[in-house]
Amino acid sequence: MAEVVKTICGMCHRMCGIDVRVENGRIVKVAPMKEHQFHHLCERAQAIPELVYSPERLTHPLVRVNGELKEVSWDKAFSVVAEKLTDIKEKHGAKAVLAHFGVAYVRSYTEYVARRFFDLYGTPNYTTGASLCYLSRAIAYNLTNGAVLNPDYSDGTKCVMVWGNNPVEANVPLQGHNVRELVKKGAKLIVVDPKAIELAKQADIHAQIRPGTDCALALAMLNVIIAEGLYDKDFVREWTVGFDKLAEHVKQYSPEKVAEITWVPAETIRNMARIYATSKPACISIYVAMDHSTNGVQAIRAIAALMAVTGNIDVPGGNTYTSAQRLSRLMTNLRLPDRISKDRPVGADYPLFTRFVGETQAMPAIEQMVTEKPYPIKGLFIAGENAVLNWPNTNKFKQGREKLDLMVVIDIFKTESAKMADVVLPGVTFMERLELKDYLGQGVSLVALANNPVKPIGSLMPDWQIWAELGKRMGWGEYFPWQSTEELLKYLLAPTSISLDELKQKPAGIHYAQREFRKYLKNGFNTPSKKVELYSETLKEFGHDPLPTFHEPTESPVSRPDLAKDYPLLFLGGQKTRAYTHSQYRNLPSLRRLVPEPLLEINPQTARGLGIKDGDRVVVESPRGSIRVKAKLSEDVHPRTVAMQHGWNEANANYLTDDMARDPISGYPALRSVLCRVTKVG
Repeated sequence: MAEVVKTICGMCHRMCGIDVRVENGRIVKVAPMKEHQFHHLCERAQAIPELVYSPERLTHPLVRVNGELKEVSWDKAFSVVAEKLTDIKEKHGAKAVLAHFGVAYVRSYTEYVARRFFDLYGTPNYTTGASLCYLSRAIAYNLTNGAVLNPDYSDGTKCVMVWGNNPVEANVPLQGHNVRELVKKGAKLIVVDPKAIELAKQADIHAQIRPGTDCALALAMLNVIIAEGLYDKDFVREWTVGFDKLAEHVKQYSPEKVAEITWVPAETIRNMARIYATSKPACISIYVAMDHSTNGVQAIRAIAALMAVTGNIDVPGGNTYTSAQRLSRLMTNLRLPDRISKDRPVGADYPLFTRFVGETQAMPAIEQMVTEKPYPIKGLFIAGENAVLNWPNTNKFKQGREKLDLMVVIDIFKTESAKMADVVLPGVTFMERLELKDYLGQGVSLVALANNPVKPIGSLMPDWQIWAELGKRMGWGEYFPWQSTEELLKYLLAPTSISLDELKQKPAGIHYAQREFRKYLKNGFNTPSKKVELYSETLKEFGHDPLPTFHEPTESPVSRPDLAKDYPLLFLGGQKTRAYTHSQYRNLPSLRRLVPEPLLEINPQTARGLGIKDGDRVVVESPRGSIRVKAKLSEDVHPRTVAMQHGWNEANANYLTDDMARDPISGYPALRSVLCRVTKVG
């Protein structure tokens, strides 16, 4: 028996609509769902059957016995976790447990159930991938204009600036297609990237910037735009606060001075500024690379200021936002206000992160796990995340793990993090669970139901049920009354105007708010002043620069010339590939064939000076650690940098990165500005 089930892909964050052909209860083929707004079928989507039926799938809980992970029953696994949690709470207090969830949870109602669990337990230390990805931009945008800005690739767009983003290879490859189509129609293309990515080779301008100096470049562009009167005077007068202060501030960032800081020639900076300001409408596409800097929030604020002063905010073809509330905020809230902990969280030093994100910053936990100050972390829950490969300073993380009394990992594979756990609970794939998908983060007020074409294998259960069952073991059964996923979803959707039955009838999703432009004309911007705040009183109140201000990266040839003598190159981690999403999918054969091994990209000029040839094995060292990897000679990388992808167990880039080098506003680690040295393996 064969059928086609319409659902949503979960292989990356784009959430494209797909048609899944199922024969005799088994997935055999995946095709685009043409009626869905997003229906790009990439290499990852085609590998869905490999994911679901991988022989490496976990099928039973694992518990560490005499140093080894052994298969046990669910009953035994839940008992071990409940007993350990109770013991930690009695000895150290509930705050000694930290939870960290990856994007698979953050975009799922499972997060609501898990968060209820930790409210009941009483810990303030609930964290997610927001501590590493995307939300730094949300903080910067909210401080400046009150909402996240996304590029609008309209037919009328005259200029696209791709800044610290590789949309051809990144998690959302459809963006790369959109950019190329606009270029074909005559739009100007500017690429700002330390590496000559594919789009850079097609661009009108490629600014090959020094890592971590993006804020200075944006301020120099503002210098040119303001000095030459290229800004939108009407928008600036009516809808901005602090323009005069910004105009005075950017005088110190002349193209000549900033050329010395950024490695981008002064004339290139002027041309970039003029093209962007005069080719209206224009949009800027930024991605996670901008987050991973000790100056990240200010860099994004400076870029948002560029959008504002040129009048490219919330216009067709510019950078737009939605005023709609995310559907999740309209749904039943599973938080328990009377049980929410008031204890000091691990991320207390980053109050603006908590204010805008609604949780605590996870990155200080690495240091706290090791030092046990101001209090010990004794329990760590990781779900849908491979912290060993994704968190900075892997050696220190491993030191901290040794001080834990309990480490629990929920995943579908025995990842590097799972191998270190005391208890591993097997989850299900997105093909085996019913999900709600909200696209508001992509600038679209769209919600869709992701059906499950197949049932969970073996005795596996949806992840929300794992938390519910564990809650019952802790004696909180009354707080987890749902008997099925559908019952839970109906409960959550009850306050909204959208029902589960409606979503079932409309597999392409339901738009719950109409798209509008220039929404600020009605209600202003969602900031204290109701205008774009080029000068932020909020930042000033919290002790930060109220104007976007460049600060040299914590670890660079300029800030640490002493260190640069021994570590003369800049290491660019986090390079993207269309084959993988972060650390995922390297065990899927078809994707592994596309990118079979980790490679360190090094400029031929640099390699010659080090006696390195293409294909040689090399050691890459930083003050934190070292890795061994094969060298790939490439003109795409600057002679003073080397680059590689993160997420490889065989060559884990985060042995090199520093957990203590963080943005002072967001707490994000500087994963892309690391001093290193490279030597050939003898």
